[in-house]
Amino acid sequence: MIELLNYEFARNALIAGSLISILFGFLSFFVVMKKLSFLTVGISHAAFGGIALGLLIGLSPYPTAIIFCILTGFLIASQSNRSEYDTVIGIIFALTMALGVIFLSLRKSYTFDLMSYLFGSILGINKTDLLFITITTILVTLFFTLFFKEIIFITFDKTVAKASGLPVDVFEYSIVAILSFVIVFSIKLIGIILVSAFLIIPAATTIFIANNYKKVIMLSIVLNLVIFYSGFFLSYKLDLPAGATIVTIGALIFFATSFINKKFFN
Repeated sequence: MIELLNYEFARNALIAGSLISILFGFLSFFVVMKKLSFLTVGISHAAFGGIALGLLIGLSPYPTAIIFCILTGFLIASQSNRSEYDTVIGIIFALTMALGVIFLSLRKSYTFDLMSYLFGSILGINKTDLLFITITTILVTLFFTLFFKEIIFITFDKTVAKASGLPVDVFEYSIVAILSFVIVFSIKLIGIILVSAFLIIPAATTIFIANNYKKVIMLSIVLNLVIFYSGFFLSYKLDLPAGATIVTIGALIFFATSFINKKFFN
């Protein structure tokens, strides 16, 4: 399997996958603790509408996907204190996918691989993709380094954080925008359909075995790297889709950890 590293596309995939795994492992804690799992599903599926719009108007699909995802995320976040929150996400989820189908139908001919966007095409990651993923990783790391204490405060007690004078809404919308960027640049790795699972699984799993947020974050990053490398090399060995293999391994680890925790520690 080492011979795979002789190819540039495989090296690009491994580097991109490692960066995204670290980012997702870190962000997973905040997604799970803030109960944003369904929001990430809505954002990831909004990317389909954005990609289709970009193709319709003749632009690169990434900028339109990012705009679509950010606007969708902001619209969902604006409903976060209302009882209709899940309903709104479900409607937006369906709407953005429907718009994607309409945009594609309006473009009578297109020469792109729809399946690679829906389910990922990790070996299709090029140097431009790698550059954007690297820049996104640096910017996200910088943001959380500067405001980590404030974000942790808001994550654990939003009401007290707001009473303390923190601009809670600004931070929450910033996190939604960050999630949108990260999800869009992860589509080639995992795919629109599967990317939210890769974002949720790490913290959902490590919460069973860690007793504080620092350990959850660190273990989530390590676990995501293990899931990614296992899925990547197993998919190569068995000639399976990489994104689906990665998510399947992650899901199996989650269910195994959950079963062991319930069986022996409850």
